[in-house]
Amino acid sequence: MADVAAGDLLLLYARKEATMSQSLVIVLLSLMLFISNIFGGSPSTTPPREQMPGQEQTYTVPGRIRNAPITLYDSPSTNSKKIATGQANTPVSLLAEAGDWFKIQLPDGTAGWVLKILVSTAGNTGPLAKEVYGYFVQNGSVPSEPSLAANFQHLTGITPWSFSIDAQGNVIAQADTAALANTLQFAGKRELKTLALISNYDKKTESFSGALAHKLLQSPANRQRAVESIYRTVVDWGLTGVNIDFEHVYPEDREYYSQFLRELSTRLRPAGILVTVAIPAKTADNPKASWSGAFDYQTIGEAVDRVMLMAYDQHYASGAPGPIASIGWVDKVLQFATSQIPKEKVILGIAGYGYSWAKPGIAHSVTYQKAVELAAKGTGVRWDATHKAPFAEYQGRQMWFENAASISYKLDLVNRYGIKGIALWRLGQEDPQMWQVVASKLSS
Repeated sequence: MADVAAGDLLLLYARKEATMSQSLVIVLLSLMLFISNIFGGSPSTTPPREQMPGQEQTYTVPGRIRNAPITLYDSPSTNSKKIATGQANTPVSLLAEAGDWFKIQLPDGTAGWVLKILVSTAGNTGPLAKEVYGYFVQNGSVPSEPSLAANFQHLTGITPWSFSIDAQGNVIAQADTAALANTLQFAGKRELKTLALISNYDKKTESFSGALAHKLLQSPANRQRAVESIYRTVVDWGLTGVNIDFEHVYPEDREYYSQFLRELSTRLRPAGILVTVAIPAKTADNPKASWSGAFDYQTIGEAVDRVMLMAYDQHYASGAPGPIASIGWVDKVLQFATSQIPKEKVILGIAGYGYSWAKPGIAHSVTYQKAVELAAKGTGVRWDATHKAPFAEYQGRQMWFENAASISYKLDLVNRYGIKGIALWRLGQEDPQMWQVVASKLSS
């Protein structure tokens, strides 16, 4: 997961249609919904960075201008001629799209181009066609409970931050057991899968421990004790499965980590227990890499049932400012992952948070809501059309984060690569509008 801070553990989806007309409607509906109130406030007066328009697609679908006046242009570029103004909340017809732009028609018949983020529409959705997991944290400064209560119908499972394991292989509770029981009961009644997150997190140092993992993984006796302890924990708690989240694993422990997963699956799978892992995202395999070298994608994919790719923190708090997960990087991550792991096992991890940098190497994490509030003190929310990511500058700081729009593009990749689903880190930090995107793009 992402960097862990005291008080808030910030750790860290193309269907073929029967006819061309159906395809256009599906594409539209899936694109439309993400722009409904995406930024949680009035659009910035500073135009987003532009993207070269793609091939124009035409259709006629009803829409509505969001909550601020907009300018219509005669072509999909803010450098083109301004031809009209549309007032807030005015119903419009969507006629075409190109890149990040829609061509709309006002009630008086005037037609022109506007940025997609300024217009909303609605669409019908069916049952989820993909798996959608939400990581759940009880003791963070921003709790996960309200988001779970509001959005459980858009989830297929939850992964509570619940247990860790010590070097000898003993499972240790990391959450309040009464609260965890209530969360699992809530999820069970709604037929959600429940995956216990089991990590190498050390409470004493408030960090993931590579040394702990080293002692555990290199000892056959400790691995066996861990397997039995995890098995008993899952059975006693009535869980659907586990999500093994070992981080900062030493590259030299690569084969030991894979062997541990084989042993764990051999014990848990016959009992119907789902074995999943959360592993670092990468675009190529370098067994010597300090962050990701220990994770042999092909072997891991053979050993477990689901692989959650932590496709975030492309830019992290202790590094240079930049997008949390640019669309180009995520595309490369999925391209590599699906070349190594069966796509029906791949789950794309997506972030709900962001970082605000005072300068390179010095940053703090922000939730979506906090990011919008801070952006209002400076440039307002802006949009990088290359990275497909929102950003802002305020009080000398640079901030990048995730919202419904950026997540929408990632869900397009989920569908294009035909992978199993997504996992959000974490419930409570996200743009609430992302759930409309999930319902639109990941429904059957």
